[in-house]
Amino acid sequence: MGRYVVTRLLQLPVLLLVVSALVFVILRLGPGSPVDLATESSRDPAQIERIRHEWGLDQPIYVQYAQYLFRMLQGDFGRSFFGNTPVSGVIVERFPATLELAFLGMILGGLFGISMGIIAGVKENTVVDTLARTLALAGISLPTFWLGLMFIGLFAVKLAWLPVAGRIDARLSLRTVTHFYVLDGLLTGNLEATFAALKHMVMPATVLGLFIAGFIARITRATVLESMRQEYVRTARAKGLRERIVVVRHGLRNALLPIVTIMGLQFGNLLGGAAVTETVFSYPGLGKLMVDAIYVHEFPQVQASVLLLAMTYVTVNLIVDVLYVFIDPRIRYVGG
Repeated sequence: MGRYVVTRLLQLPVLLLVVSALVFVILRLGPGSPVDLATESSRDPAQIERIRHEWGLDQPIYVQYAQYLFRMLQGDFGRSFFGNTPVSGVIVERFPATLELAFLGMILGGLFGISMGIIAGVKENTVVDTLARTLALAGISLPTFWLGLMFIGLFAVKLAWLPVAGRIDARLSLRTVTHFYVLDGLLTGNLEATFAALKHMVMPATVLGLFIAGFIARITRATVLESMRQEYVRTARAKGLRERIVVVRHGLRNALLPIVTIMGLQFGNLLGGAAVTETVFSYPGLGKLMVDAIYVHEFPQVQASVLLLAMTYVTVNLIVDVLYVFIDPRIRYVGG
C-alpha cells in the first residue's frame, strides 16, 4: 500500500504538468484576448503593444509557458490582468466555498442515492423498484441549471423560505478563520452565521445532490442485487438473521467497493461541474470564479483554478483507492 501511494504521488507532478500545458495553450490559441477588453475604448496601437508587453503576451508561447512554470515552481501562480492582485489570494477565498458546497451536495446525494438504491435492490421488480429507478433517471436527466431555476422560483421567490443567492447574509459579520463559513461560525461561536451559511447552501447543494444521487442509486441497486444473490446471503437468511442485518451487514457491506468508487468520481465531478450551479445561484465559489475569468480571458486565474481542481480530483481518487483496503482487507496493492 505504501509503495502504491508513493507511486500515485509521484505521478501527480506529471499530471499537473500535462494539465497546465493543455490549459495554457488552449487559452492562448482560443478566440479573443484580454488585451482586446483592456483597450476596447481606445484601440490605440501603441497602448495595445504596451499592454501586451507588460503582460508578457508579445513573447512566443513556449517562452511564456517556461516563465509560467518557473514562477509556479516558486509558488507564484501569477497576478490578475485587470486587478493586479495575486490569483492565489482569490482562490484561497473561493475554493473553500466550493468544497463546502460539494461536501454538502455529496452528503445529500449519497444518503438519498444509497437509500434509494438499497430499497430498489431489495424490492426488485416491484412498484418501489420502478419508482426508485424512475427517480434516479430523472435526477440524471434533468439539467442542473433548469432545476436550479425551478428551486429559486419555488423556494426563494414564491415561498420565501430560502435566500436567492450569495453565501451569507450581507448584514452578518463573520470572522473568517478557515474560509469555510459553516466551520468558521462554529469556531467563533457565531451560530447565526453558521445557520445563514447553511441556508444559502441548501438549494445549490440539493441540486448537486439530486444529480449525483441518480448515478449512486443505479450503481447501488446493481451491486446490491448482485450481492444479495450470493451464497453467503442465503446462508445468513438460513441462520435466521433479521432481514435488515442480512441486507446491511452481508449485502451492502460486500457491495461497497463500486459504490465508494462512483462516489469518489462524482465528488470530483462536483468540484468541476459546480460552475453551472454556482452561476445560477450566484454562489461565490471557484466554479463561478472560473466562469467569470473565462469571460474576460483572465488567463492566470483560469490556469490556477484548473490546476487546483485537477490536484483535488487526483487526491480524492487516491483516498478512495486507499479506502478499498479498509473496506475489503482481501485487497492488496502490488507494485504500482
